Amino acid sequence: MSENSQKKMVIVSCPGGSNVSLMSYKAAGILQKEGYGKFVRLAGDKFKEKDQKRLSEAAQDADQWLLIDGCTKACGKAALDSAGIKADHYVVVTDLGIEREMKIDFTDEELDKVLTEAKRVIG
Repeated sequence: MSENSQKKMVIVSCPGGSNVSLMSYKAAGILQKEGYGKFVRLAGDKFKEKDQKRLSEAAQDADQWLLIDGCTKACGKAALDSAGIKADHYVVVTDLGIEREMKIDFTDEELDKVLTEAKRVIG
């Protein structure tokens, strides 16, 4: 097996606490379980060093990056940018017509929208 054939997609989700952030987290976990790649969870602004370490370690095996951000605040994108990583595939949950709210619940239909879009952008 060549070195390139062992590389993989790394899936990163938004580190926030809103409904769309939690939806991005759930979608990333499902995509990992379905075999799309390895999920790396960001810790957020208060733990930038921890995020940098996780992303640096993941980059060693990464061939592609999928980022699922919750909203246009783009906290996940900022974390990748500061690690010098550009996502190959990018989904913003609120761009799918899902409103950002400070609550923890969301519907299966909303989650399905996110999963469908993530699978579409990665081909």
